[in-house]
Amino acid sequence: MEKTYRFGVLGAGNMGMAIVEGAVRAGLFPPEQALLFNRSEEKREAHRRQGYAVTDDYAALYTACDTVLLSVKPQNFAEILPVLAACPGEKPLLVSIAAGVTFARMEQALGADTPIIRVMPNTPLMLGEGATQLVKNNAATTEQLNAVRALFDTMGVTVVFEQEDMLNEVIPYAGSAPAYLYAFADAMVKSAVQHGISEEDALTLFCQTMIGSAKMLLRRDKTPAELIDAVCSPGGATIEAMRVLEARDLYGMLAEASDKCIARAYELGK
Repeated sequence: MEKTYRFGVLGAGNMGMAIVEGAVRAGLFPPEQALLFNRSEEKREAHRRQGYAVTDDYAALYTACDTVLLSVKPQNFAEILPVLAACPGEKPLLVSIAAGVTFARMEQALGADTPIIRVMPNTPLMLGEGATQLVKNNAATTEQLNAVRALFDTMGVTVVFEQEDMLNEVIPYAGSAPAYLYAFADAMVKSAVQHGISEEDALTLFCQTMIGSAKMLLRRDKTPAELIDAVCSPGGATIEAMRVLEARDLYGMLAEASDKCIARAYELGK
């Protein structure tokens, strides 16, 4: 039986809306072919004015859509999965962005024949600059995976993994990494202010420096270590700062922080 809508968003919050808006912007489907669930009547009305179909019944959304994006918090799955399991009709492709909610947990409730693709985006996706990782379960086809990857390719870069555990292993380097970069930026701006530079100027200069440095890295004609050496002139100012970072074991701190992050991701998935 043909579905009424191409795409459903179960949880039309910031990330859910960023994804569906990106898909519409890329021309993958028009807004009227997307059905959005939100408990807030005010938000539903706002989405309706944007041309989207809306509902306050997520079970109806599940049965009416070809693809359903699960963009609710992990703690809400205990409520949602039993309701979805009771829905009649052909199962849609599920795309879950919930960290820690495993295939095993979803398949236990919905059946192992439910096609599911787990997607781990990061918040820069909301600006079209995401770094997203994907993995499919056995029931999902390669064609379905390719279609979902094409969707997220319109909002940044994507990487596909074969093993589900890799979504935990990669968290520090993409999903959580914006927080670490923001912390680095915050520390640098605070230092600049102490040296008489305005907060606005410091943030502007540092943000542009991060953008430029990322582009230098993405050229891939030099390794990160080679780029460091290119900035650190012998006897110059930069190398003095690098000596402090080395003495404080920056690399060791980041390795430990990443290990802690990954371990917590596995704990959340139990």
